[in-house]
This record gives sequence, C-alpha cells and structure tokens, in this order.
Amino acid sequence: MVVSERQSRFSLASAENQIFVILVLAFVVLLMGSAAYQVAQNRTAEEWAKSEYTAKTVSFRLFNLDRMRPEEMQGFVEAMSTCDDGFTVTDEPYAPPSETQVTEEIKRFILTFLEASSGFISLGKSADDISVANATFTEDDFAFAKCDPEELDLPMEGIVISARLKTGEWLNVGVSEQRFEFGGESIFSAMRIDLFFLLVGIIALFFIRRLTRPLSNLTTAVSRFGTNLEVEEVEERGPADIRHAIRRFNAMQREVRDEVKRRTQMLASVGHDIRTPLTALRVKAELIENGEVREEIIASIAKMERITASALDYVRGESRSEPIQYVDLRALIESECSEFEELGQKAHFKGEDNLHYHCRPIALARAIRNLIDNAIKYGGSANVELVKGDEYIQIQVVDEGSGIPDDQMADVFDPFTRLSEARESEQGGLGLGLAIAKAIVDGHGGVLQLKPNEPKGLKAIIQLPFAQRPAA
Repeated sequence: MVVSERQSRFSLASAENQIFVILVLAFVVLLMGSAAYQVAQNRTAEEWAKSEYTAKTVSFRLFNLDRMRPEEMQGFVEAMSTCDDGFTVTDEPYAPPSETQVTEEIKRFILTFLEASSGFISLGKSADDISVANATFTEDDFAFAKCDPEELDLPMEGIVISARLKTGEWLNVGVSEQRFEFGGESIFSAMRIDLFFLLVGIIALFFIRRLTRPLSNLTTAVSRFGTNLEVEEVEERGPADIRHAIRRFNAMQREVRDEVKRRTQMLASVGHDIRTPLTALRVKAELIENGEVREEIIASIAKMERITASALDYVRGESRSEPIQYVDLRALIESECSEFEELGQKAHFKGEDNLHYHCRPIALARAIRNLIDNAIKYGGSANVELVKGDEYIQIQVVDEGSGIPDDQMADVFDPFTRLSEARESEQGGLGLGLAIAKAIVDGHGGVLQLKPNEPKGLKAIIQLPFAQRPAA
C-alpha cells in the first residue's frame, strides 16, 4: 500500500514523533507516580507526629526562634505558617500534656531526634521542655483559617507538639491527618511537579524539533529524489554531522541528476542516429535478387528497428520531463481500451466516473497500454478496472492466460528479460514492456505489482498515491 507523505508526518516511524511520545508517556507516568506517592502519604496524626518530617520541622523552628529577639518572633510565625503547616508561640503549652502511650512515644521520638541533632544546632532540650497533647482543631487554630473551606473537614482531631524556647515561651506545632483527594485544590497541589515537568518537556520538545527539523527536511528531500529524481537543495542547518550529511546529499543528487541526464541523452541520440543506417540497409536489401536471403535480411533489420524503438520507449518511460496535467483517469484508460477494441482485441473496462488525477498523461497511458498489450498477447483478453481508495488509486489489468511462475515475478521487471525466447520472438516482444511500465509508475510515486489471478492468469496492479503529486 502506498502511504501519502501527509500521513507519514504523523507516523511513529519518525524520530521527532517518537521523542514526543516518550515525553508524553514520561509525563503521564510521572503524574501517576506522583498521585500514587501522595496517596501513599495518607497518614494519621499519630503517624505524622512520629515522622522525620515533623521532627525536622520542630527542630528547624526551635533553632530559628531561639536566635530571634522577642519582637521578631510574631512576624516569623506569620510568614512561615501555611494552611496545613501552622505553628504558634505562646506563654504556656497549647494544651496540657496527654499522658497516653501514643503521646509518650511521640515525645521520646522528638527528644531522640533533637538529641541526635544537638551536636549540629545546639538545641539543648530535655524531657521537661517537650509536651505532647491530643487536641481538636477548628479554623481558629494555628493557620487553618488560610485553608480553603473545602480543603479541610473541620473540626478535626490532631496532636500538638510543644517545645520550650530559651525565653520561656513555648513553640506549638499542630499535626493533623494528611489526606490526598482527587479533586478540588488537592489535585493541583499534587500536580505542581507534573506541571513543572510539562513546562520543561514543552521547552525540550521545542529544541528537539529545532534539532530534528533539518533531518526531517533531509528525509523528505531523499524521498522525493528517490521517487522522482527531483533535485531539491536542502538548507544546511543543525549540528555539524547533519550539516555534513546534507552537504554530501546535495552534491550527490546533483551528480546523479547530471549522470542520468547524460545517459538518457546518449541513448536517445544512439537510438535516433541508428535509424538512418538501418533505413539504408533496408533499401539495399530490397535490391538482393535471392528472395530467401532478402527476406531474412529484411526481417533482421525489422527486428533491429523494433529493438531501437523499444529502447527509446524505455528511455522515455524513465524520463520525467513531460509536464504534469490534471486529467480524467477514466477517460484516459477508456481511450486506451477503445484503441485495442478497434483493432479487434478484447479489452474491457469498468471504473468510477469523474476521477481526476495529477499525472504525466502520455507516460501513464503508455504504461497502461503496455500492461493491456501483455494481457491480450499472453491471455487473449484484458479486463481493466479503476478503483479509488482512501489513500491510493488502483488500476488493475487482469488476464486469464498461463500466468508467470512465482519465482520469476520479480525478474520480469528487468529490462530485456523474457521468460520464453521462442514465445517472445514469435510475439515480437523484447522484454521491455513491463520495465517501461514500472519506470513510469515509479516516476509517479506509485507501485506496480504482479499477482496470480484466480483461477488462472495474471493480475497487474498499479497503485498511485492519491494525495501526492509527482515532481514537475
């Protein structure tokens, strides 16, 4: 199947699209991982109170408050208190200590952490300096007033850890249950890192596109040159190795174009010039008195003329110099079938109306004519069908002859390849019909295939890209 150039830009075969998909998948994985992490952080107040995060919070605030003047403390409290991470400084502990097993465990945990950290920050706190109490929080406590009303379900149960400052006042840290919910403000909190990653990904994608764009342009130019021998100078941009590849490609396509042009001109000149001596030979052969010898020589000259004409047809088939026109394919194919029918041959056509296409009409007609001629020559008749698909136009030429062995399907496209010397000589073929047809179809960015026809015969299929024009 022929795929249009427009659709190929969205194919995962391109490096640019693969990188884009990798970035998107990485973002999705990060989002899911972040959500899973947040869900895993669902802890009770007791679990949070005995966490390293809470112990570090108490240690950090003790360290700072102990080094502040009394008039500076309130400003520090206001600035550092957030919705679910508030603290206060009071003359007495927030609440009388709750002497339960849980609160005692929390107290020992905080003391152990402070003692382990005292060598670094010199807190110097004892058991009498720490108080842990159960409490019921309302929006008037700590910094809960800064929360969105829908973010927390107040009143709620929690724990207060109080630590004595050097001034004799008490630092009070409120710890409540931490929950992650998929909705409201909570989801935005969980997505902060993901949105940052997305921003970085967009910036990275922008530079990746700038990096791969020269390579994409080179790929497009290679495709056009390989299909239509269209020389398109690619701008030398991008990294040094890509610029070097572009420079070499530009030079290569110019060299190939010039070589093909020289070869075509040479073959055309040879084919044209050889007709003059062949004509002279034919005239001299007519003067030979021996009839048998005369007929043999004239037959040999006629064969040489057919070889020359076929070689010129092959050169014209590879040539892309014919102007592109917007033609009615049905009318073009129907006209070719009519010419065979006028000669008494069986060439039946069916197809869609009003199917127009950009092509080189003379060349494409020659390719279709060769396929019909082969079908009639070796199958007795030709059934031609024109079908419009979503991505391509298909032209089928079907016969009911002996067909071609599967192991020789690919060989018949080579110039001067004949499956049977005796049969080809009898029919006058030189093994160039399919080669010419394939060269013309290739020049239109299409594909020519041969397939067995059931129950017998051969099916020649031309697929032309519907959304792609051959090079002018």
